[in-house]
Amino acid sequence: MGDIHMKSNLKRTLFTSVAALGFFAAVGAFNGQNASAKTYAKVTSNQPLAMNAADRNVNFTGTKALYSKAGTLKGARLVAGTSTLSNLATSNSSQDNVRAYRVARTNRGSIYYKVVTFDGQYRGWIYGGTSNSDFGGGLVQYATAKSAGLTTDQQTGTFKIANPGTANDGKTVTYKQPAWTQYKIGRQITDSSAYANTTFKIDQAATRTREGDTWVHISATDSSKSAANGWILYSGLTKVASTTPTTPTTNKSVQIILTDPNGNQLRTISYTNANAVQGNTLGSVNGNTWSLAPNDASSITTQINQALAGTGYALSGTMANGPLTPDQVSALAQSKFGSSVTIKTVSLGQGTLTINPQDIYGNSLLSQGANTISQSVNASYKDLGNGKTDPSGILNSGSLYNFQKANSAEYQNLMKAMNPNWPTQTKNDVNAINTTYLNEAKKEYAATSLPVLHGINGEKVSGSTITGQVAGLKSPLYPQFVKEGGFLWGLVGGQYVLRWYQISYTPASADDATYGSGSVNVRFNANVPSSSNYVQ
Repeated sequence: MGDIHMKSNLKRTLFTSVAALGFFAAVGAFNGQNASAKTYAKVTSNQPLAMNAADRNVNFTGTKALYSKAGTLKGARLVAGTSTLSNLATSNSSQDNVRAYRVARTNRGSIYYKVVTFDGQYRGWIYGGTSNSDFGGGLVQYATAKSAGLTTDQQTGTFKIANPGTANDGKTVTYKQPAWTQYKIGRQITDSSAYANTTFKIDQAATRTREGDTWVHISATDSSKSAANGWILYSGLTKVASTTPTTPTTNKSVQIILTDPNGNQLRTISYTNANAVQGNTLGSVNGNTWSLAPNDASSITTQINQALAGTGYALSGTMANGPLTPDQVSALAQSKFGSSVTIKTVSLGQGTLTINPQDIYGNSLLSQGANTISQSVNASYKDLGNGKTDPSGILNSGSLYNFQKANSAEYQNLMKAMNPNWPTQTKNDVNAINTTYLNEAKKEYAATSLPVLHGINGEKVSGSTITGQVAGLKSPLYPQFVKEGGFLWGLVGGQYVLRWYQISYTPASADDATYGSGSVNVRFNANVPSSSNYVQ
């Protein structure tokens, strides 16, 4: 429709002057020489996808083919047809999972994504619809694995790797994620032989979507073996009888066995000091009160808290990294070098941390529940195409969105006012209008994009850790009038069109915080998209 309108404008201006006639005759001659040539689309933007890696896992729909470049570009070659992609979509092997990593837009408004299968066999570009706000066309977002609840046996049992070795079969060594569920995320260890006698506890479970098999995350009960902590097929484990070690590793150490409230072993640590003598007590007694030397109490507390990190258990109270209780101090003080002592821990609930978004200068961003920026912000229009100026601010972002969606008379009149017959220029100050909407977008965030962090209740988290975990915050949609098409970079024959954009926020810094404490201030950089990178 835009090309037809442009041609009619050219036709009406052919007789405006001799100079104009000569210019457009030259243009017409140029076009006439190429009228029989096949026209191809051109790429107007090509950039990496900025989403979290896991959010870029996709699956083929089987309705679009895979090409060496966007299918409508000159020289595009077929990589895989729809039949092949349909078979990959229904495959029962996670090696056929797919990762999207680049997005391109053509001058025809089409979106293409560059993708690769996890095994690297297929790589290319595929049509993804006309909006980059979500995957479409030949792709759909895909969860490669899903969290699963722990059974009673998994929660309470202690396990060993059934057949330690080097096989990369999912059940011999451990993995950073269930195998082939995240692109290029592989094994945690390549040889489990050294962990043949190591016992593990299960703290997470997941099911791979394609195979339907169960994977569990295991953590060594001996913190010195934590290098093997990772994911493994549940079928690769064997359950061992629950036993409480009574023989410490050295006659000059106390083996501290940390258990959950039900007595199930979580971790073990060995503690000694410079004055250790086999058979002597770790602490001292004064009357009926046992106590630890300050250095011993501090060192033991630190080692225990380090061993319990990430387990969901703590020494006392409702916070991680807590102090020893009087009962725990008494038990430890009475233990003897060359023996063991059991210390029960308490379970910590999961705590949340809400993000309080701010701009880079520390000014709070405003939450917006609607899909567009605040409707109280109105740009000034001198011409609405109906012979009147805007008297009441009806052209806020919400009105614009609804008018365009309905293709209403108001929208059609406005676009006529924005695109009068050449060489007449619009009466509206387009730059001022666009700036008004953009400046408001920089002050707001879409409520639905606000992330919430989860961790162990009471556990402290640094600002740098928070900035590494926060992602996905965006502004509401905001409108911009953009000139597209025509000649001489849009100076002749170009038309203003109404496009919608979203600012992506990336965290710059954050305050330190504690899970379960409420909210934390996070300061964001606002990444304003280019004119070609519109949402719709």
